[in-house]
Amino acid sequence: MEELLQIVNLSVEVEGKRVIADFNLRVGKNEVVALMGKNGSGKTTLAQVLMGDRRYQISEHSKVLYRGKDLLKLDITERARLGMLVAWQNPVTIPGVSVFSVCKTSYEIGRGKIEKLTEFKKELESLAIRVGLTKKHVGRNMNEGFSGGEKKRLELLQLLLLQPSLAILDEVDSGIDAKGVEMVAEVINEMKKTGTSFLLITHNKKMLEEIEVDEIVEMK
Repeated sequence: MEELLQIVNLSVEVEGKRVIADFNLRVGKNEVVALMGKNGSGKTTLAQVLMGDRRYQISEHSKVLYRGKDLLKLDITERARLGMLVAWQNPVTIPGVSVFSVCKTSYEIGRGKIEKLTEFKKELESLAIRVGLTKKHVGRNMNEGFSGGEKKRLELLQLLLLQPSLAILDEVDSGIDAKGVEMVAEVINEMKKTGTSFLLITHNKKMLEEIEVDEIVEMK
């Protein structure tokens, strides 16, 4: 299997404290890798490092390759342009900025300029309905007044819209009901078949039973 993401001897510190030590991981194309471990084991920190959070100091002997490029030398925008997306456990609320605007900006960074905004809006509205939201959610401010479940469904909408090469999902199943968990699993399985790889950070073993997982890795 061709490797999409390769992490070799990753060691990370923050404020002088070692939070990840000599961690190794690989994710192949069209693979789902589940990342498990106790709270504080570094799972969310890993996601933050992969998306370019500059709070962390990374050891010189660490190597992270994504699509053959040295990921650690790329900024956040460059990583997004290469098809990497992170869905966080607690999605950010952006007062005064609509779901439409956020999705438009994200799409144009990752996939290029939108030629027909009317058609783009129709696609967004269609995806909103598909993930259990309404057309009105597209015009609302980003996550403002959204329930926990609505925020997670909006994450799924963005996944389906952007079709990333690699999606890193940080506890995407938290705060949603059984029906929502089923939808998460359905979207992951569908997107895996169409070319998206997943690094799935979760504690939910039951959800993993519904997903075509290629490997389970435990952080210690």
